Order: sequence, then structure tokens, then C-alpha cells
Amino acid sequence: MRILKVPIAALTLLAMTVVPASAAPERTVVVVLFDGFAPAELDATKNTPNFDRLKREGAWSRHLVPAFPTISLINHTTFETGCWPEHHGIMSNYFFDPKRGFFNEHSSDVADADWHTGCETMWQASERQGAKAAVFNWVGRWSKTHGYLASFANPNVPWAQRESDDQILAEAIARLRDNGPDHPRLIALYFNIPDDVAHYHGVAGAETQEAVRRCDAIVGRLMAAIKSMPAGREGTLVVGTDHGMMDVGPIVNIGRLMAMYDIKAKEASDGASTIFYLDKGESVDRVHKALSGYPYAFDVYEKGHYPSFAHLGTGARAGDLLLVAKPPYWVVGSAQMPSWARWLGVTHVWPVTFTPFAGGLKATHGYDPRIVQMHGIFYAWGSGVAPHEIKRLDMIDIHPTVMSLLGLQPGRPVDGKALTLAPQAPGSSRVASGRSE
Repeated sequence: MRILKVPIAALTLLAMTVVPASAAPERTVVVVLFDGFAPAELDATKNTPNFDRLKREGAWSRHLVPAFPTISLINHTTFETGCWPEHHGIMSNYFFDPKRGFFNEHSSDVADADWHTGCETMWQASERQGAKAAVFNWVGRWSKTHGYLASFANPNVPWAQRESDDQILAEAIARLRDNGPDHPRLIALYFNIPDDVAHYHGVAGAETQEAVRRCDAIVGRLMAAIKSMPAGREGTLVVGTDHGMMDVGPIVNIGRLMAMYDIKAKEASDGASTIFYLDKGESVDRVHKALSGYPYAFDVYEKGHYPSFAHLGTGARAGDLLLVAKPPYWVVGSAQMPSWARWLGVTHVWPVTFTPFAGGLKATHGYDPRIVQMHGIFYAWGSGVAPHEIKRLDMIDIHPTVMSLLGLQPGRPVDGKALTLAPQAPGSSRVASGRSE
């Protein structure tokens, strides 16, 4: 037998230059949350080549089902934690806590993760397991007690002073291309379009369509950046929203109801729901009976008997009574009325329901999540994703899906389940239910 004699130096050089066949590229996941992005807004908009490509090359759904109420902050938190509101603690855009006080979407601490009563955000879970994260303009990226909760996060400032969409997009792309030892593997971005435009111009308005095209351009830049990532790395893009959107009509005048029936309570209203926090001594039965005379416009539920779609729990933040409007009605609380409306006695002498002659919304959300217009868009594209339609998924499923793509465990605890995004076996259906069991 002949023995091949190879110099030790040559063997060493060979070991240094040959990469084992089993070594997989490192995956980075880019998560984008567009606010208030209903499929109908995309349907109404022409020239969206990047969304077209996402649908053609990736997994997609028209039925991302939000948590109730189907409004922003409750669903930003559900998206990022994978938990129902009864577990993460954010009940709506407005609610009361007996110790912390009033949670208000316009307050300076609305993004403070200390409001959470449980559950980890995807960036907290990622960082805990050794994968760095970069987070831009999301609520919950910082806390007063612990500071910033991701290795990279843009400054927490009043919303009007935030960094522009172009600024955070440029910074996210720079992080995506960073090949240094501390580069993030999770990059999360939030954009407040098309919601901010659709409220005042309608689902199919020209201005809303332009906002959708801006979203499309953002997606295109991120797809191009993922395609040009450094050697040895690959990326996945996950695009979702917090809720859908629908055109609306008359309002439910919550202040008038409280004055008419002398309801002694605090109320937290937004979108299509109101949570009532009754004063000590006020009767739940009396108030429930008083509010039960408007079945054409809304339903009323007592705590402990909230509808099955409302995962709000029975804690103090969930209030004592829940009012849920029916489309096309939407709710406006006393504090949300403009000053001129109060001067005109809108909350004391005007009807319980009426169509505003000025200052109203053309479109909104917040309704029962079983209403299809409340459903939002979802796309996943890139590494680990095969082209197929997902019939339906819940907002709680996003977090565990992102963590699965990262090869990490979901946060503790979590209510959702990871979607099946990997290639399917030959000959199987191209339409999937989405959730892995």
C-alpha cells in the first residue's frame, strides 16, 4: 500500500481554506410593521412591484387577524410579544391602571415597556439568547427601569420629533450590511403608514394609495439590501401590520351617553370600543341596562362575560363594562372631542349617534376581529420561505415565527405558534393554514 506523504504546512493550509459542507449561512431576520395596512388598500393601488414580488416569491396572507380591540398599541404589543392582551397587559390605546394611572397613546411614556405586565418582546428574547437586535420606532424598545432593551435602538423621543422613515430605513440597511462581530441578527422597523393617511382620506383615497406606494418602495429597498448581504449570511423579510381599515359613518357619542344616564365612571374610548371603569358604588347592572338600548350601533358586555374574541382577561385594566361598536359606527369619548364640539354642547345635548359635519374620520378600525376588513396583510420572503398562500394567521403567531426563523426559542411565555414557512413536499397543496402544531 502506498502512503501519500503531505507536508504538515499543506494540511494546515487546507484546513483553513475549506469550509465544512454542513456550515449554514447565518440568517438575519428583518421585521417590518406597517400601521393599518388592509388588503383593500393594496387592492386599490396600482404599481406596487415589490409587494407583487413578495406574493410571487414568498409566503403571503390577506388574513392576519389582530387582537381585539383591533387598534394600534394593543396589536403592536401582541405582534412583538406573541401574547394576548390579558398576558402582556396593553388593553387598548387608552386604559386605566389602578397603580400606574392613565395609559394614553399621546403620552410621553406610551412606548415604555414597563407598562407590560408579562411576556418578552422578540428583541428581548433574541438578546437573552445571544442574538443582538436593532429596533427602530417600535413601542416597547425601552423601559424607564431598564433602559433600551435591544443592542441598537433609535432614540425614544416624542413622536413628532422621531427620526424620519428615510432615516430609520437607511440605518436599518447599514445594520443589515454590517459584518462586524456585533452585527444584529434581528432588525425591526415600524412605519405609521398607511394608517395615518387612510383615516382622513379613506381606504381607496388617492393619498392612501400614495402611502401604499411609499410602503412598496420601503419593501423594495429592504429586499435589495437582503440580496446584497455579505458572503456567508442570508436574510428573511417579514412584513405585517397591526390591523386592517374600513370606511365608516356616524359616531357613537360616549360623552352624551354618560351625561344622559348619569354614568359615574371613567371611560377609555378609541376606534370602535369603550372600556368603562365604574366609580365605587356605581351599579354595573344599571349601567348595562341603560346602554343596552342601542343594538343597532353597539353591544355592551360585563366583565367576566366579554366576547370570546376579546382576550382582555378579568384584571383591573379590563374595566367593568365593554362597549363594542358595529360598523359603520365608531366611538368618540369626551376627551377626544375637539374644544369647539364641547362648546357646542355635543356631549350634553347632541344625539347619541350622528355623522360629524367636520373633523370626522373617513376610515377607522377597532371592530370585532372576525370582521374581514379588520384583517391585515402578511408576507414572508427570503431564506427559509417557500412561495405559498397562508389562509389565516393570528397576530400572536408573528413573534414565534420570527424566533423560529432565527433558530431561537420564543419569548417566555408565548401564546402563539410558529408558522410553517419552509418548502413543502412535492405535490402538496400550495395553500397552508399557516400554524404548525
